[in-house]
Order: sequence, then C-alpha cells, then structure tokens
Amino acid sequence: MGHGTGYPDGLAGEQIPLFGRLLAVVDVYDALTSPRIYRELFYTSDEAIAYIEEHAGIQFDPECVRATLDVLRAQARGLHQIPD
Repeated sequence: MGHGTGYPDGLAGEQIPLFGRLLAVVDVYDALTSPRIYRELFYTSDEAIAYIEEHAGIQFDPECVRATLDVLRAQARGLHQIPD
C-alpha cells in the first residue's frame, strides 16, 4: 500500500492521510466502472471489486478496501439509505 513515490511528499502507508487512502479506493472503483469517451469497454461492479480486492495491501489500504466494499455491497442490497 503506497510505495513512497506519492507526489509531492513521497508518503507511504499510514503516512498518507486516511481520507486520501480511502479516496484512492473510491476513485479507482469509479474509474473502472464509469464509461469513458476513449474506451467503450469498462468493468462491471463485480470485476472492479475483484480488481480492488486483488490490490488490497499492495496499492490500497486493506481497511479502506474493506470499508468501501462494505458500503458498495450494502448499496447493492438496497441498504444504502442513511437513517433520519
């Protein structure tokens, strides 16, 4: 997770703020599952989740992966509404 080549400060691992580590997971999921003008083929949600799981602990903070995937799975089950 985070190999220390991050711009501009060369941060790695837990040196990267939690919000940044979480956003990295969410950003990749969005990029993989959203159509782009430069490519027609994009990942299904399941394929994107598999990619992210494969890279947990390497590219992504495993706890951020777990938290993000918990939300995505809850959303898929219709449990994504925040209670009043």
